[in-house]
Amino acid sequence: MNGTQGYTHRYHPHPRLSASQIGDYLSANSTNRRRILKDAKFPPANIVIRYEDARTALRSHLATNGDGKSALNSAIVGFKRKSEYGDITPWKKQTYKLCSDALEIFQGTEPKMGLGSTIFVTPTIHNSKLRISGVNVSVNLDLMTQKVDNKGVKTIGGVILLFSKTKASEKDAAMRCQAIAMLAYEILTSHAKANETCDPRMCMAIDVFNGKVYRAKAQQKQLRNAVETSCEEVTAMWPNVKPPPKYNGPPIPKI
Repeated sequence: MNGTQGYTHRYHPHPRLSASQIGDYLSANSTNRRRILKDAKFPPANIVIRYEDARTALRSHLATNGDGKSALNSAIVGFKRKSEYGDITPWKKQTYKLCSDALEIFQGTEPKMGLGSTIFVTPTIHNSKLRISGVNVSVNLDLMTQKVDNKGVKTIGGVILLFSKTKASEKDAAMRCQAIAMLAYEILTSHAKANETCDPRMCMAIDVFNGKVYRAKAQQKQLRNAVETSCEEVTAMWPNVKPPPKYNGPPIPKI
């Protein structure tokens, strides 16, 4: 609807963030928190995701469970070739270069990530939401993990791939990524079937550029409290978040 009216922005009247935005919000300063909320409340009508091609390639690679090395190599070669095309925009060239960089870094760090025995599968749930302190939190799993015991009981986990070159302290990076892994655990727990259990240790956020895997913890009360407090703050601030200077979207009701 927004696109047909020529809008360049959307308008979300009620608090909503993605799992990744929640993670960013936890460790952000006040200026960056305002930016996160502005981007969430008034996002572009047509969002171009820079690392989507790299994400697709990594999903396919991991879901082959060790048999997809040649496919990953092919993706890297393909991105590099595309980045050299003369008839594409500089933005596209840079996107293909960043995607190839991400995959090459992952190739180099994957052996040290401790993922060798993990069984990855395509997710059975997509873009589900949690309601936390008044905020709709969308959790979009890239992959799921699973193991089945000899009684047929399935234990599952969830994986979210993160592509961020932003430099952060180890403490902030760990808080961000473990919060995202925790949200993956919570969304799976809320959707688990009768013959399934969810193991937090099988829920993870993979930081591609830093080559690290952060797993959810069995005891995460302190982190859960931090997420709840952040969501309470988001709910309180949301009505007063102003649109960007060049906002072109649906009319905004006056408070």
